[in-house]
Amino acid sequence: MRSLNNHPEWHNQPLRLNEEELKNPRLIIENFFECYHLQEVRQMLWNWMVEIVSSSRSISQEGQQRNDHIYFYEKMESLVEAAFLINQRSEV
Repeated sequence: MRSLNNHPEWHNQPLRLNEEELKNPRLIIENFFECYHLQEVRQMLWNWMVEIVSSSRSISQEGQQRNDHIYFYEKMESLVEAAFLINQRSEV
């Protein structure tokens, strides 16, 4: 599966979804939360963040880069929480 494609027409298009998932993206959310619990996702995101921001091997040496990664982390956590709620509400 593709996860990165530099072709301009694909910049804002899904690359990883198959035909069925493109028709019904809720399948992705359901599958994700079948594989991971919300707290596991938070822990993984936090571990990545700590590695990026504080590791001596960090890809973020500049303060602005670290701030950008923290902002992205917060947005990803919010996105996962929103997807979690959508998934919970669809099960009711």
